[in-house]
Amino acid sequence: MRVFKGLPLFISLISAISIGVLLYLISQPKPVPTPTKSELKTIQKNHSAEILGINTNEVREDTSSIPFVDLFKASIPFAQTFPWLSKESVEYDKNGWPKKLNGGVAGTKFLNRLPAGTVPDGFYTVLYEGQGKIHYGNDAAIVVRRPGKDIIEIKAGKDKILNASLVIQKTDPQNYIRNIHILMSGGICSSVPYRHVQTNKECAKKDYLSFEQHYKTILFNPYYLDFMRHFKVVRFMNMSGMTRKPIENWSARNTLEKASWGGKPRTRGAPLEIMVALANRLEANPWFSMPYRASDDYIKQFAAYVNKHLNPNLKVYVEYSNETWNPIFVHYEYAMKMGLKQNLDQDENIARQKYYSKRSVETFKIWEREFKGNQRLIRTLGGWSSNPRLSSLLLSYNDAYKFTDALAVAPYFTTDLEDLRKAKTTDDVFDLLNNTYSKRGVEASIQQMRVQQKVAEAFGVDLVAYEGGQHLVDWDTRTVDQDPNPLLYATNRDPRMGELYLNYLREWDKAGGKVFVLFSAPRIYSWYGSWGLKEYVTQARDKAPKFDAALTYLKEIQQTRDHSKRQRTTIKNQSIPILATNTLEDIWSLETYWLINPSAQKSVAEDLIESDTALKEDLSAKWQAHWDQTNFYLTLAVQDDKVQKGDNIRFNITTDKLYQFEYSPHKPAEGYSLCLQTEKGYLLTASIPWKQLNVNPKVHTKLRLRLHINDVDKGAKTQLLIWPTGTNQQDPVMELSAEG
Repeated sequence: MRVFKGLPLFISLISAISIGVLLYLISQPKPVPTPTKSELKTIQKNHSAEILGINTNEVREDTSSIPFVDLFKASIPFAQTFPWLSKESVEYDKNGWPKKLNGGVAGTKFLNRLPAGTVPDGFYTVLYEGQGKIHYGNDAAIVVRRPGKDIIEIKAGKDKILNASLVIQKTDPQNYIRNIHILMSGGICSSVPYRHVQTNKECAKKDYLSFEQHYKTILFNPYYLDFMRHFKVVRFMNMSGMTRKPIENWSARNTLEKASWGGKPRTRGAPLEIMVALANRLEANPWFSMPYRASDDYIKQFAAYVNKHLNPNLKVYVEYSNETWNPIFVHYEYAMKMGLKQNLDQDENIARQKYYSKRSVETFKIWEREFKGNQRLIRTLGGWSSNPRLSSLLLSYNDAYKFTDALAVAPYFTTDLEDLRKAKTTDDVFDLLNNTYSKRGVEASIQQMRVQQKVAEAFGVDLVAYEGGQHLVDWDTRTVDQDPNPLLYATNRDPRMGELYLNYLREWDKAGGKVFVLFSAPRIYSWYGSWGLKEYVTQARDKAPKFDAALTYLKEIQQTRDHSKRQRTTIKNQSIPILATNTLEDIWSLETYWLINPSAQKSVAEDLIESDTALKEDLSAKWQAHWDQTNFYLTLAVQDDKVQKGDNIRFNITTDKLYQFEYSPHKPAEGYSLCLQTEKGYLLTASIPWKQLNVNPKVHTKLRLRLHINDVDKGAKTQLLIWPTGTNQQDPVMELSAEG
């Protein structure tokens, strides 16, 4: 255990700064306009099981997530490879299969520019219907031909990059080649669908399912499931292909029968059936973003399917479009035009923002009708992390907050592009990211989290992250090896990037954020960014520092929550732990506190509150305690609608004998303690030397604590809050703990 012996002197030296920080932490900024207390929702959904989520990637031949067991489903549609692989003369059926070659050929790539090992080297089975001849190229070669079934070998070459293609050279127009499926060897054990096996001998329950016979029900690559199973929210924005797709009508959606779900932005995207199946398989809450031009009927049909087929134990994040504030997307211009058309505002930017808020609420209401209420919905408005004013406008416009459950932001961290281009080493890049004066660095991102949480809190909604992580990219480059791209890849592969991610996620949790949906599932590093937690789906954890940080963070939070559950169930018969600490941030944070509420005086076991629940009464309080080798620290925030002369805090600490302390917001505190009036009451931060208590502190040292809060209101009866509940109850035992 580390200790901070100089903490009292440190507090004294920065007392003015500390006061400002403390007031900021307990205050709620008032965006204009904001709802009144009576207007705020009183029941918030519980997202406690959701710690981290993950963004899916586009369905493309060069996406290294390899989500589907059938590799062909991510291939480039035949018609889109003209003129370099397919000929102009080819005719296609409604699902994209070449039915007449007319003297030409039809080809596609199904693996492209992927790192060796993304899919296993070895033999693959190609199943198809119809008659004709298929040629395989790049790193794929024919081994055996049979009617309706080819065996090919896929093996990365000396360049250690996987590319694989096929070309239909001959086909019978009366029975043309169609329904091609490309499957790796082996299969899964149905009881462990995220592990690839070769034979039934590897299945303890003898429940082997081969890919060749069961690909229609297996659906998903086991290596992909093994990655995705760590995340309890899956955002399908990219997999659905909705970002730039101008789809309006339900009849135009991609279907299971389509030859490929890959290709260009205007056509690609997995069918809804596949996305719902993945959420069910992972037992993860899906996050669906509605296309920017989607009709009411499209949204209705979409919601109806999800309601019917999604596991009823799962909830659904519902969002209209994505980043309508971002001018790189077509829906930015669309929302602006619609806002002006509907006369929502004379200013085109305000009109755009209001349209997004308005259309979002319309979308939410369609989903609510299909789901017969909003109990299973997390209705989500997407904001801009660095723009809290936008968040306030979106939530306040036409009282949108009343129909919203979550404000979503994307707190990426990066650095100025000009500085990035001057960097020569990874040390230089990390110095830029860690620069506390940077407006785009890690510290700036953390501050944005805190401010946006205050906005969300003011409107009574949760703060979630729809995306986030590092944002090291130079959009002006166009090749993989163009500077500064190799340096950016190296930075993402550096263990220090994992350390940044871990601290960044911890700060998100401290700020009060709920689920953080990272960007993204495995994808290759290229000139357009290094977004993947892994570079490819089979990459080892020790080679993927961002993925390692995510799993480390998950373990930390889960252990904390498990500890809290144990603490709450055993507190009646065991001592209450006081956590050791060495930082001001922990000592004065009031993140895990005890609530003292006159209308809810509960048993000791029920008083512990581990969320930032708002205090509801005219007089109420919350407190927490910490320790180090020098001091016992007590923080107590009192909510009092009228702070008057005579109001005070008294508490008893019993060690070898009884020690009494009294503080008032009207009198200067002694030593290194502070008792300050705030907008909502007053705040005590008491620093009591162990020498004063005649205690040599160490782990398992025990003491007892009792708190009294006196509220003197002129013309009214004096109120008294006591912790623990009841004047005759024995003071509970507090025990110094090493955890913290």
